[in-house]
Amino acid sequence: MNDEQPSARWKAARSMDRIAVPGELQVTKTHVVFEPKGRRTQSARFSVAFTFVAGVGTVPGTGKFFSGGRRERLCLTLADGSEWLFVVPKLDTAVERIRSSVHR
Repeated sequence: MNDEQPSARWKAARSMDRIAVPGELQVTKTHVVFEPKGRRTQSARFSVAFTFVAGVGTVPGTGKFFSGGRRERLCLTLADGSEWLFVVPKLDTAVERIRSSVHR
């Protein structure tokens, strides 16, 4: 496996303000990556090296219909304090997989 090939992937949606952008959340050898599904949403692409991830956990949903509703979200907290939110099926599995990759 090279650094860019995903070792794990989930269908996901990135919570952005009032919307949730559909795509795929991936874990590579060195990064967590979100690839948006459509061309119009390429600005929603997200990629961060494990060294910049300070925490991996969950946060409650906002209740806003178009941003994923009340579903609990994956929360990646970066070293600068920013939080990046993703709606992911099998949330507990995704959290554990990403957490174990980050803390190797």
